[in-house]
Amino acid sequence: MFDAGLIGDIYEAAAVPERWAGVLQTLADQAGARGSNLIRFGPQGLAMTSTESVQALTVEFDRLGYNAQNTRVSRLLARGDHPGFLTDSDVHSADELVSLPIYSEFLVPHGMDAGAATVIQGAGEDGLILALEGFAGHEASRQAARRLDALRPHLARALALSAQLRMQRVEAAVNALDLVSVAAGVIDPAGRIEAMNPRFAAAMDSLLAQRAGVLHAVHPGCDAQLRVALARLRERRAGCSLPLRDAQGAARHALHLVPMHGLARDAFDSAGAVVILAGAGNPSVPGADLIRALFDLTPAEARVARAVAQGLSPTEIASRHTASPATVRTQLKHVFAKTGVTRQTELAVLLASLAGPLDPAA
Repeated sequence: MFDAGLIGDIYEAAAVPERWAGVLQTLADQAGARGSNLIRFGPQGLAMTSTESVQALTVEFDRLGYNAQNTRVSRLLARGDHPGFLTDSDVHSADELVSLPIYSEFLVPHGMDAGAATVIQGAGEDGLILALEGFAGHEASRQAARRLDALRPHLARALALSAQLRMQRVEAAVNALDLVSVAAGVIDPAGRIEAMNPRFAAAMDSLLAQRAGVLHAVHPGCDAQLRVALARLRERRAGCSLPLRDAQGAARHALHLVPMHGLARDAFDSAGAVVILAGAGNPSVPGADLIRALFDLTPAEARVARAVAQGLSPTEIASRHTASPATVRTQLKHVFAKTGVTRQTELAVLLASLAGPLDPAA
């Protein structure tokens, strides 16, 4: 049986999403599995988040291309109306469990061929898959599935609530940026658009396009740079800035990818990014409050960032704020990490491009 406090932890995680990673690992531990994968699915494709214990293998599975032939997911979705957990041996024959490439080449050698998963349907074509991975064998996964079925109603309610809350946070973030004249959207690591505000949507035809749900630049050269930037985001959670040109090659805007360090730091955070479009020629520097909100900076880091954008050196900033130069340099290092730049000049250009007529004075 599962620990009596686990149900309470599940509902607590629904309201405090940062706790899902720990709850899902505890669930796996008590069920006898190695770890858990949480998969969001919808018309735009799949996005996966893993507990730390299986994350490396999940990433490697995807890198080697096995998700393109992942019958575990397709057959599970085909039985999406099943009211409980299904195992690999429920949706595959004994021969398939040893002969299909995803099993023979990857899952079996890594001890990940026995799992149990359930589908939690959303309001439309979207939903979640909760998969427990790495049981000792198929008999162990079948026994665990029967026990997991008793928890499924609680998991379904709590995970559905968390998914709704996450989308509300994402949409609130991009809409808030619209209020301060910033065109913004949110993408997952594969570049699939999850939300966008009206200013961002207005630029889609001339600068950006959405193909199978994935964000692309209309200019081929810019699109190649965007693909590289998205790979960097997935590998290192690093943001960047790049120019955007229209189809005729005219430079029009800058595009900033800002990793979601603070927006969705939980089991539903798949290391996506806020995408910000900024036009050239803005005359002012955005206020410290806006800078802080955009990049998840502390108040002190936001003040340092704005001062750099105004052209001050670390020594001058230290004098202005009665701090030591060493402290300012440390804060500046944190600002670089959160904004995805590496030099003060890049930071100044980034923040200047975000300025708009409604930016408050710091």
